[in-house]
Amino acid sequence: MIARMITSHPESELFDRFARFYDDDYRDYDDDIEAIVMLAAECGDPILELGCGTGRVLLPLATAGHSITGVDVSPALLARAEEKVRKQGVATNVHLVKADLRTFDLPEKQFAFAFCTSNTLMHFTSPEEQVAVLRNAARHLRPGGRLLIDLFNPDLPRLFAVEGVMELADRWQDAHSGADVLKWSVRRIDVVEQLQETTFIYEEIFADGRTQRTVCPFTLRFLWRSEAELMLEAVGLRIEDVLGSFDGDPYGSDSDHLILIAVKPETDA
Repeated sequence: MIARMITSHPESELFDRFARFYDDDYRDYDDDIEAIVMLAAECGDPILELGCGTGRVLLPLATAGHSITGVDVSPALLARAEEKVRKQGVATNVHLVKADLRTFDLPEKQFAFAFCTSNTLMHFTSPEEQVAVLRNAARHLRPGGRLLIDLFNPDLPRLFAVEGVMELADRWQDAHSGADVLKWSVRRIDVVEQLQETTFIYEEIFADGRTQRTVCPFTLRFLWRSEAELMLEAVGLRIEDVLGSFDGDPYGSDSDHLILIAVKPETDA
C-alpha cells in the first residue's frame, strides 16, 4: 500500500516520465545491492530508503526479510514498486510512501539504517535542499543508526569529455511492446554552480516503423568530498567511512563513486 503524505509535487511529473524505462535502463546495474544488504544486516531493522524508485534495491532487502520503508516523490515509480513487491510476496515487509525527501515526516523515527543510492541526493540542486534531505534523514535515525549516501565522483576531465556530446548510452528491446529502445544522452556542465544538466532521450522504434521519443531532462548537483562531509556533520552525523566503490575501495580522485557512511551519535544533542 502506498501512503500519500503530499497531494502533488512540481517535480513528480518529471520522474514519472522515467517509469516506463527505469527497470530496463537499470537491468544490468546491481553494484550497490550486495554492500547495502550486508550493511543492512549489520545495522538491523527498520530500514529507510530515500528515493526508492521502482524498488530496485528495496526488493532484495525485503526478500531478505528486512522491514523497509521506501520514500519517493513519483507516483508512477512507486506504483511499479508496489506491483513488484506484491508479486514477490513481501508486502508485509514494505511500506511505500509518496513524499518529498526534504519534508516527509514518518511516525517511525527510530530507523537503524537509511540509505540514498544512485545519485538521488544530487537531484536536489542547491546546497540548502541537499542539507534539508540529510537533516530529515538524520531526524528519522535512532541514536547509533547509520546513513549511506552514494554519489558519483565529480571527475572534471571525465565530465568535460562528454560535455555537449550526444551519445548512444544504451539500447534494448521492450518485452511488452516489442519496440527497440535507444537511449540517447546529452550533458552540459556548470562548474561554478556544480551542476550537470542532463537530457535522456528514449527513442522507441516499433515493428511497423513508427517511432516515439520520450525526453527526460533533469539536473544533478554534484558534491566534493569535503562539502559532503561538512553537510553530514552539520546535520549532527559523524563520518564513519568514505569509499570509492561498493567493493570497499578507498575513495580517490579516480574513483567512480563517492560513498559516505555516517552515524548518528548515541548521545543525541
